[in-house]
Amino acid sequence: MSRLAVVSCVAFVATSSYAQINVRTLTLAGVSDCITEAIATNSVEGEGSVIVFSCNAGKAKTLYNFLGRRIRAEVVQDRNGKFENRQFGNSACYHRVEDQSGKTADEFRCDLIMPIGDLLSE
Repeated sequence: MSRLAVVSCVAFVATSSYAQINVRTLTLAGVSDCITEAIATNSVEGEGSVIVFSCNAGKAKTLYNFLGRRIRAEVVQDRNGKFENRQFGNSACYHRVEDQSGKTADEFRCDLIMPIGDLLSE
């Protein structure tokens, strides 16, 4: 009976730590996929001391949903519509739920901001 208890404890600990690593790994893969898409679609902007990588649609939706496991969405209404934003650091992913006229929308975008200082300044 004690052997079963030890095996159960080990299995429980191993399973819970695997789940935490898995969420982190999936989120990092989502960030990587977004950056890869931004480069492939020429959606990279240099804004002085930062580089902004932007991805849309599927890659952005995937990352937005992975972030949802840890980051609550903030609802924002502006001139472009109604959004559910998930900000992490200086970066953010956005889910547009209504357009400018109030019609239902379902669009995703992520802007990943990488500070680089004056390294690439001219």
